Amino acid sequence: MISVLVLGDESDWDSYQKFCRQLQKQSKKLDWIPTTYDLLEKNELPIIKSDTLIIYLFFPFSYWNKHIENEGYKDIYGNVEFYDKFRSFWSDIYRTLENVYQGKKIYFINHPLKVAIDRDKEVTKTILSENGINVPMSYYTREYSDILKLINQESKKLFLKVRYGSMGKGITYLEKGNWKTNFRFEDGKIISSRSDHGWTFINVTDNVEFLKEILTKDIVIEEAIESYKLDGFIFDLRLYVFYDRVLYVYPRVNKRDAVITNISQGGRAGSPSLLRKLPKNVIDRAVRSAVKTIKIVGVDFAGVDVMIGRDLKVYVVELNAFPGFPKVNRFNLSKRIIQQIDKNVW
Repeated sequence: MISVLVLGDESDWDSYQKFCRQLQKQSKKLDWIPTTYDLLEKNELPIIKSDTLIIYLFFPFSYWNKHIENEGYKDIYGNVEFYDKFRSFWSDIYRTLENVYQGKKIYFINHPLKVAIDRDKEVTKTILSENGINVPMSYYTREYSDILKLINQESKKLFLKVRYGSMGKGITYLEKGNWKTNFRFEDGKIISSRSDHGWTFINVTDNVEFLKEILTKDIVIEEAIESYKLDGFIFDLRLYVFYDRVLYVYPRVNKRDAVITNISQGGRAGSPSLLRKLPKNVIDRAVRSAVKTIKIVGVDFAGVDVMIGRDLKVYVVELNAFPGFPKVNRFNLSKRIIQQIDKNVW
């Protein structure tokens, strides 16, 4: 018998709880055992008799909110301290699981020592680019005068993103006469929201003091992709990839003048019919790029965010090893993942 240990957090209503509810409904071939990081911390992981164990990891929300993105953290959201603590957490998790279940043949769905890599946007982009994946062009200057030259004289459109963040939090968009950020800037200080949602954008056009300050932070600077536009909105595609298979392509849309399409920051689900308005070879290239992306990074399951340029070129712009799941009535991702794990040859 093979057992599947599903390790998550009760506060994770967007993926772990959806997944556990589906486990109760669905007939399964393997022995599925849900548990939590809280029980792991208390040394109360379940006893498993199977010789082969698959461990499926979800995001540790409670740990993150208590020890990483807590109310007392210094500096702004997405700094390198976030990343260092997150990697350390996963190293501890790996050692604990290996110790508790020593002697068993263990397979991880997203290995603990690989699962944090997507949180470093610059490293992820570099790895992908070196392996033939189209990614946005990066700029490495930290001189505000260079940025002003790029946007005012060379008419570049730029994104300044926190290097170690996710969910569309901590983003600044710059083009000539139009600067927007979803940070706040007061008394010369950049201020982060305390929520995962509702990071609304404000106008900071030509605020050089803001620009100087943001350039001192842990950020990546990249050229904005001129998005292919359909029906008067901007869009991107999130592809849910499990091993070598794309389980679902999820279009996300926002108003034409919006900056990002993240659902948590004001984007919304696009109609499935949107995909039929794109040439089939574009969707095929997006699928191939997404599958290749997770293989290059070394994870087994992820949400890969793809943008389609005005010239119909495909760009991988983000990778999320812990993506939120779509609403079940739109696509039952939990059901498909369970089916895929059940029928895999372990």
